[in-house]
Amino acid sequence: MKATTQRGVILIENMVALLIFSVGILGMIGMVATSLKNTADAKFRNNASFLANQIVARMWVDDKTNATLKSNYESPNGARYVEWKTAVAGVLPDVAANPPIILVNAQNVVTVSVRWKLPGAQAASNYTMSAMINQ
Repeated sequence: MKATTQRGVILIENMVALLIFSVGILGMIGMVATSLKNTADAKFRNNASFLANQIVARMWVDDKTNATLKSNYESPNGARYVEWKTAVAGVLPDVAANPPIILVNAQNVVTVSVRWKLPGAQAASNYTMSAMINQ
């Protein structure tokens, strides 16, 4: 009689094992999706860092007087700023809505803020750096 009371137990065990396996697979898929998102974010952050360093390097090889730095590089109308902004827009997403900002203070301390917004993101990301351009 014991054989008849245990009918279907193997089926239930298999279904529970399948459920546990499915939850594990879904967890792994979630980790892969998060990893891909973080990789894309790191790529864009690396590009922003490179672009900010690139414009500061240009300032170092250009005329370092405060008036020249302001007229050439300060946003939104500096001639070299406009060229650089176009390069930034070619590398980072949604720069038109989040333009980069370059500020030059009276002591030649330059602050570069590069901003971008990933598709589907709630808020824009940014990378900010400061450098002193000595004469």
